[in-house]
Amino acid sequence: MSKRLQEMMRRDKRIAMYGDSPPPPRTAAPYPEGEVIYKCTERCIVRHGNTVTKYAIHPDGMGVNDKPNEALVLQFIKENTTIPVPEVISSDWDRIELEYIEGQTLKEAWPSLEPHERTAIMDQLKDYLGQLRALKGFYIGRFDGQGAVIPSIMTRSGGPFTSLESFQEWLVRPPKRIEEQSLHWAQMTKQLGADYPIVFTHGDISSRNIMIRDGRIVAILDWEWAGWYPVYWDYVFALRGLDNVDWKTLGSHVPTLFDERYDLEYILVCFIVSLS
Repeated sequence: MSKRLQEMMRRDKRIAMYGDSPPPPRTAAPYPEGEVIYKCTERCIVRHGNTVTKYAIHPDGMGVNDKPNEALVLQFIKENTTIPVPEVISSDWDRIELEYIEGQTLKEAWPSLEPHERTAIMDQLKDYLGQLRALKGFYIGRFDGQGAVIPSIMTRSGGPFTSLESFQEWLVRPPKRIEEQSLHWAQMTKQLGADYPIVFTHGDISSRNIMIRDGRIVAILDWEWAGWYPVYWDYVFALRGLDNVDWKTLGSHVPTLFDERYDLEYILVCFIVSLS
């Protein structure tokens, strides 16, 4: 690990998100001016020429603090894989400035791609996901040492966890409104395996986060949820990231990106998310 990355981790490591407690309130700096290229309830992306700034929309300073994690992850990926990712220009607790990547998202490009281009892109993506799975971890949580998060339930975090058993007990913990069914939920843990490898995980692999140019992947974006998770995690959330259009065209390709199928895990996580 480079000296720069070690310094970044020492500076940004926060363990304040153990359990479900949010980080303390902070005052956000003024948002940058520029061309808004994406906006939702939680975040906004603004382009300024050759760079973009991604910032969290948390008026009260609360919420999942993911920008320091993404900056660390991008540096780590550059040092340990051949996966193309944007260059980090600067970062703070609520924003990150990145190199702007020219191209189309895979979602935009897919309908016009020739069959051989689709095959080449899927082969590329499978190689990149294999490189991630080759990186082994010793805890479960985000890369910067903060707790694990469920991408579909961004307000929920826990850990980091030092064992697979404790992570999966947290994962299937019932919502308070149905705690009386906790015995049933406890049985769900037994449906998950006990010996999954802990590997490096993107956490939000989807066609909107893969940039294409000239029939090749030129960048994989949105690493804010990345960290160390059971090997089934990217499989589950790659499938969950498919919308109705993707299912008709890309859906059959997604399982082929992984060495094993984790369909039971996918069904269980979908059920958990639906009740949370």
